[in-house]
Amino acid sequence: MFKVFDYIYYRWYNIVTHKDVHRDIYASSIVASYQMLTFINLILLASILFGFKRPDKIYIILLAVILIVINWYRYERGFDISKLEERWGNEPEDKKRIRFILLIAYLVVTFTVPWIYGFATN
Repeated sequence: MFKVFDYIYYRWYNIVTHKDVHRDIYASSIVASYQMLTFINLILLASILFGFKRPDKIYIILLAVILIVINWYRYERGFDISKLEERWGNEPEDKKRIRFILLIAYLVVTFTVPWIYGFATN
């Protein structure tokens, strides 16, 4: 599972302007956003299938903070981007483009599903 988040981190790290000093912070925050949206969708799916009450907002915010801290610890404290560069640096352009489109599509879907569910139930 970390391989997927490493890929997301690597791609967003390279997309954020190369002149920006804090692009590692932006990339790790984007990874935390992907993780948080995935978790919210899983909670939503479980609440629909099993009928349990969704957790309060404070728990979701707490989880978001925990994910940001974990990603900060993983990707910013002595993390060597060259390991990811070796793995995905020579990726063919067509494959890179397709994977990036999938990353964007996944982000859009995981963002819109809870939004649509909220409109449908309220």
